[in-house]
Amino acid sequence: MTHSHSRPVRGRHSFLSTAALLAIVVALLVARPAPAGAAAGVATPERLYACVTRAYKTINLTTKKARCPRGQAKISWNVYGPKGPSGSDGAAGTTGPAGAPGPTGEAGPTGAKGETGAKGETGAKGDTGPTGAKGDTGAVGPIGPVGPAGVAGPAGPIGPIGPIGPAGPIGPAGPAGADASVSVPLNLTQSGTTDGVLSAKITNAGSGARAIDVDNQGVGPGVFVNTVGGNSIWGVVGSVSAAAVIGDSSTGEAVVARQNGAKCELNPGKCNGIGAVVGRHDGEGGYGVRGFVTDPNGAIGVLGQAGISGGTGVGVRGENVNAANPRNAIEGVTNGSGAGIFGQGTTAGLFNGNVQINGNLTVTGTKSGFQIDDPRAPKERTLTHTPVETDVLTVVYTGNVTTGDDGRATVDLPDYATALAGRWRYQLTPIGRFGQAIVDREVDDAGTFVVRTEHGGTKVSWSVTGVRNDPQARKQAITPVRTKSAKDQGTYLDPSLYDAPAGDTSVVDVEPATGKDGTVGGQELPSSP
Repeated sequence: MTHSHSRPVRGRHSFLSTAALLAIVVALLVARPAPAGAAAGVATPERLYACVTRAYKTINLTTKKARCPRGQAKISWNVYGPKGPSGSDGAAGTTGPAGAPGPTGEAGPTGAKGETGAKGETGAKGDTGPTGAKGDTGAVGPIGPVGPAGVAGPAGPIGPIGPIGPAGPIGPAGPAGADASVSVPLNLTQSGTTDGVLSAKITNAGSGARAIDVDNQGVGPGVFVNTVGGNSIWGVVGSVSAAAVIGDSSTGEAVVARQNGAKCELNPGKCNGIGAVVGRHDGEGGYGVRGFVTDPNGAIGVLGQAGISGGTGVGVRGENVNAANPRNAIEGVTNGSGAGIFGQGTTAGLFNGNVQINGNLTVTGTKSGFQIDDPRAPKERTLTHTPVETDVLTVVYTGNVTTGDDGRATVDLPDYATALAGRWRYQLTPIGRFGQAIVDREVDDAGTFVVRTEHGGTKVSWSVTGVRNDPQARKQAITPVRTKSAKDQGTYLDPSLYDAPAGDTSVVDVEPATGKDGTVGGQELPSSP
């Protein structure tokens, strides 16, 4: 009896051993009768075909042209009839001529298709094109020059003093002189060091009159003061309900301060500390400069602008010049639904240094804010990356590990991982060879899990993702779908994405200032002059 089988099939398990296969073949020969019509004692060859299963090591007879199912290999062999009794030894015949070579045997069946290799990693994302340059801001017209000082009206002459009465009772005062006018302004000069030039005083605390009244209906200043070393105007109050300086206006600017910068231009770099308006607070707490709004329709309490008349400075800057000062240079606080600090424009905010956010971070635009210099050309290009977005708070840990001879390896996560997250998800990728890789034991309380591979000594790239369950994550869990508030219904965060008019944007309502009209933090302002 002879037998043959198809070429070996590569797989993860070996097939039947030689001894087992021979046992099966012998059993088949014993049970299979000789072919019909065969002469007694003459072996008539017959080929048998079978499929061998990989998983269960079983053999199933089949036909020549049939294909074995997936996971089975096809084998074949020749079967002969039973062997007859041995005859007596005949005389040795002469050696015959060499026979012609036999025909080439038929080709064995094609082996099963090997497993498809693992998909390669996705290539890196290409560089994002540079952002277009910001357009120039339109220039604002220059502030008009201050008009010349108006001429003071002439003062009336002093009336004659009435005659003094005779000794005894004082006689009646003489009549006041009639008003008259003079053609020269009033000039007051004082060269001393103690007495003032002009003093106006109201001694009645309940009086609402004005100590000095200037009515200027021209284009010049109502009061013009030119000084070299002293203060031009100094207002002092002794009551928390009063103001040192008040400017009222219904059509124009209430208070305007200008600094012409002449000293700065002559002494570059020597203008630190010089400002057109300076707010100084020498007590504990309080504000150096305070701006507030009382109109319920909303306005802006303090506005700093740059770029007017071609200027290139900074509109508002907060600077902490004391290295020992632990307070913040700029703080934005809100008690309403609006933002503490709201920015508009191409770059709403620019921070050079560390930024800390105590609270939630909400971003409505593309999150492409992670930029570094391109190491290949740091002076010419930058690299832009974006965070991975998900609708649940998660943490991700990754690494590589090599299994031992038994195909197992233990992975240690950071010691804080299980306190921070749970509900773990896993990804395993064998490196360098085909084979299975599974999580043999999931993450335990100690923050470890076990990887098992089909072959020992296999390098595995692993990644685990956990859902955060710390107190902050539970308190501030993400709500993926939210209904807009009543005031934002019918509006867009970014109308341009939906071909909507620019006016259809969601806006944050400005809450009315605390207090009633005519108050500063609940303090009554003096009535208008």
